[in-house]
Amino acid sequence: MKKLGGAIAMILCFLQGCTTFKTEDPMAGSKLPAVHKYYHSRQGEMHFVAVGDSTLPPVLFVHGSPGEWDNYSGFLKDSVLQKKAYLLSVDRPGFGESGDMAVKTLADQVEALLPIMKYQNQKVILVGHSLGGPIVVRFAMAHPEYVRGLVLAAASVSPELEPTNWYRYILGAPPVRWFIPRSFESSNDELLPLKKELKKMADSWDKVKCPVVVIQGGSDVLVPAENADYIEKKLEGRVPLTMIRKKSMNHFIPWSDPDIIRSGIQLLLK
Repeated sequence: MKKLGGAIAMILCFLQGCTTFKTEDPMAGSKLPAVHKYYHSRQGEMHFVAVGDSTLPPVLFVHGSPGEWDNYSGFLKDSVLQKKAYLLSVDRPGFGESGDMAVKTLADQVEALLPIMKYQNQKVILVGHSLGGPIVVRFAMAHPEYVRGLVLAAASVSPELEPTNWYRYILGAPPVRWFIPRSFESSNDELLPLKKELKKMADSWDKVKCPVVVIQGGSDVLVPAENADYIEKKLEGRVPLTMIRKKSMNHFIPWSDPDIIRSGIQLLLK
């Protein structure tokens, strides 16, 4: 039954990235305009959105899988955050307007984000949801000089807890992959090797040097709640660490419990 619930939730996650929570103008109602920016990387042309005053502390939102920059539109048009931070949200490789192909290693995900970080005039707070979690952790390991802090929401970081879903091999093989939406294809391509990628970074958590806020729901059927325990074990005593657990919270924290993420960001802005 638990596996069935996870499969259903995975379908909902796919729908989240493709159709759910979309509007004709994701930034409708924002006091400040969203500026669309592009740059070239080895992973292809990359797209991100910037909102607000570039002299304020930057916050970069990194979506899960599948997903796009506007998964975080509620945060980008938040008038309180706009006064306190320069808000950025990226389309990762293979999603939205960032190329046609997903990348399969966390190192390549990091390299794709590096130019955004270099553009900023001060260290960046990275917010990662779901697969965005291990990506921003991997970035903090590789480039601590650019990172002010991490907010990890339902982050899938434990290699032991990462499932090997048989259906992904079917989705990744022709002719099935020819008929699935691009976002499904990209998501499948980057999630297939994730377990191995998490094993590669398992011994490098001591390279994380910044404060970390961990947000985890006890009712998450996609990312087991024990992932938060894994992070706590890896980082406790090494860096300033804030653990936020809510038993009733599910996987879709940016939409179901956005105020908790906002509070995590504001904690790191102090």
